[in-house]
Amino acid sequence: MKLSSILAVAMSFAVPQLTAAVVLPNADTPLFHLVASSSSSTNLLAVRLQSGTGYPGGEATLLGGGQPAKFYFRQGQLVVHYPGIDPRLGPSYLRPYVNSIQDGAGCPNFGSFGFVQSVSSNKCTKYSTFQILSNDENSQLGSELVFNYKGGFYSCSGGQQIYYKDTPSRPPNNCERVRLWTVAASSA
Repeated sequence: MKLSSILAVAMSFAVPQLTAAVVLPNADTPLFHLVASSSSSTNLLAVRLQSGTGYPGGEATLLGGGQPAKFYFRQGQLVVHYPGIDPRLGPSYLRPYVNSIQDGAGCPNFGSFGFVQSVSSNKCTKYSTFQILSNDENSQLGSELVFNYKGGFYSCSGGQQIYYKDTPSRPPNNCERVRLWTVAASSA
């Protein structure tokens, strides 16, 4: 992805005037969006929360009516700011995860990217190995989301789903590789 494209995306999320980064209490980082870059129609689309599920969470998507997700790191873990959750029912944030479905050989090396308020009952679900890596060309323009420092994210079904797979040489069927870049959020 060209640096000018990343800058254009960053500016599209900015307010008309420069603002300070939004940092929530107990957050390790300011709030940020994740924006996909690819060579297809899903280029420069924000990762969104799934709409219409009736509960907080669900699968991540690049299309649809859900709001763009606002991420941050809390105690070293990637989380999604979700102010609509009743704090009596659990934490006021969602946990991103890779949801692998167990098969006869165990937990596979791929799964959907989604969000849950507490924990999933699926023993193959992975939460804690999300990191962000600085952009090698210009660290001021955003960092890339990685999972376990290997593999990659994929846009599937025309942007309706996001998947992770740790062997990029064999992508999931009907999916194309996307890179997820951080862009500062201008409000909580």
